[in-house]
Order: sequence, then C-alpha cells, then structure tokens
Amino acid sequence: MVRTSRAAGAGLAVLALSTLSLVPAAAVAPAGPVAGAVYHGRVAGAPTTEGAVSFRVTKSGARVAAVRVGPYPLTLSCGSGGDPPHQTSQPVPIRHGAFTARIAYSGDDGVVGARATVTGVFLRNGRAKGTVSSHVVGRTDCDFSLPYTARVD
Repeated sequence: MVRTSRAAGAGLAVLALSTLSLVPAAAVAPAGPVAGAVYHGRVAGAPTTEGAVSFRVTKSGARVAAVRVGPYPLTLSCGSGGDPPHQTSQPVPIRHGAFTARIAYSGDDGVVGARATVTGVFLRNGRAKGTVSSHVVGRTDCDFSLPYTARVD
C-alpha cells in the first residue's frame, strides 16, 4: 500500500509539472522595456507646454537615452518665458526594469537654468510610468514632482 501512494504522489507531481509547462512564458516573465522603441507620454497636471515626456530605449534594451521633458522645464509657470531651452541628458542603464535619468536645461549661453530628474518603471504592453522632479536654479519655490505615464507609439 505504501508503494501505491508513492506512485500516486509521483504521478501527481508529473501532472503538475506538465501543466505548468503549458503556461506561456510571457504570462510569468516580468515586464520590461521594448528594445529600440520610443516612449511618449504626459505629465499629470502639467501645462501643455511643459507636460510632454519622451525617451528612447536602446536597441539592446539595456539603456534609456534621449530623455526629454517639455519643451520647457516642468516649472508650472515659474519660468521666465522666451525660447525653449536646450535639453541635455546622458544615456542611463535600465536596472530591474527601472531607470533614473537627469536633464539639464540651458540657454544659448550654456548656463544651466533648470534641472529635472526622471524616474521610470516599465510596465506590460509597451507602457511606462514614473515621476518627473524639477528644480529651477535659485528658486526653491519652483521645485515640483509629478507623475507621468508613457507608451510606445
């Protein structure tokens, strides 16, 4: 009788493993970036002139590059107006499906007038979400942090 219950237990184990192998890998795999894709989105509660977010995932899927917020920094009307500043950001690694990038906004003279930090996490179906935190140099009353959502076009 002991042999029958061991055999039955072994049969159940084989049945469970064979059923698990029928589950598609995508259903179990964590979400990640779409390699080579450009993500576009909006910052919640930001004016139209400041609320655009975009970034590109490298072809390898290992880094985020060309991070942009604006054309103007996220200052929620604390800025001085004029032409949109130049934005610069460096490619950053994607670690565990997330990234943190920094943007510097500078005028034609090269002086940095504002900075932003963009954090993001990649979701399923080509979506991402995160936070944009901005700081206007010399104006602590113009520090903001707002959520954004983005998706692959």
